[in-house]
Formats: sequence, structure tokens, C-alpha cells
Amino acid sequence: MNKNLSKSLLIHKEKKYQYHINLIHNELMKYHTIKIPNQNIEIKNQELEDWIIEKLSPEEIDEIIFLLENAKKRASSVKPIFQVIATSLLKNV
Repeated sequence: MNKNLSKSLLIHKEKKYQYHINLIHNELMKYHTIKIPNQNIEIKNQELEDWIIEKLSPEEIDEIIFLLENAKKRASSVKPIFQVIATSLLKNV
């Protein structure tokens, strides 16, 4: 593969990843805390964002973006998506 092409692809992936992180950040800022259903646990938006960045791969973050974008297209709340993410991250601890 051409060296310039591979460098270009890497830059594109980094920009895409940063765009996804910014989108997650902007959506999470709409909620001060995320409550975990059926548990007495609340996670602050910034803590959940940090946890997502730390624990999830870029491919998993792509999947989250897909879910968020589809929920927004349907004028649905994205908070339940973040509740499921927080629940799954807690179970993996």
C-alpha cells in the first residue's frame, strides 16, 4: 500500500474517532447523571464518557454512534442507550 495512502487512512480514522467522541460528549452533556435501571446507582455524565473512552474499542464506539444517530432520527431519547451502556460497563468490572 502506498505510504501516503496509509497515512491518509490513519488520519481519517483519527478524525472519525474524535468526531465520535465529540458526539458522545455532546449527547451526554444533556444529562447531568445517568441512572442505572433497577439499581441505586447514578453515574455522572463525565465519568461515563471517560469510562466509554477507556473501555470501548473504536469499533464499539462506532456501534454506539449508529444507535445514537438512529434514535435521534426517530426523535427518541438517547438516555436509555446510555443507561444500557453504563449497565454493561458495570457488569464487566
